[in-house]
Amino acid sequence: MLINHCSPFNLNRNFIRSVIASLLAAMSFSCEVLPDFSTQPSPLTPSSSAHTQDIKEKEINQYAQAVLKIENQRLQAYQEIQDLVGNSPPEITCNQPDTLKSLPNQAQQIAVNYCLNAKQIAEESGLSDEQFNTITIRLKTDQDLKRRIHNAMIRIQREQQQ
Repeated sequence: MLINHCSPFNLNRNFIRSVIASLLAAMSFSCEVLPDFSTQPSPLTPSSSAHTQDIKEKEINQYAQAVLKIENQRLQAYQEIQDLVGNSPPEITCNQPDTLKSLPNQAQQIAVNYCLNAKQIAEESGLSDEQFNTITIRLKTDQDLKRRIHNAMIRIQREQQQ
């Protein structure tokens, strides 16, 4: 018996999977290109559920909302820079100004504007610079935190679609 894999349920499930994959990619990329907002380096903390639990659900939601907004800005800036340079732009990191030097002046301005907008979005998230940076750093090693933020991003995306 042949089963039709194009039913609305399967298409919806495939769509959700692609959204999840996109969000994971966006979240991991965004974590690498966010500006460094702190004046002092944040200490790295060991990854464990106990450390993750000290980040409250409200902070998780604030961070997830900020990352989603920043990702929209990043995609727009990336496309504008790509249109200017004619191919994929080099890796640009906001807290490393040397990464902008290889870009033409107009593309540099787009990148600087993106970095300033990302910083503003992070500041408006309701988290302090220190809180935002701490979460960003911990995401690299704390799988439970990554899962919680990922789930918050999915929940936010679903609410925006309704």
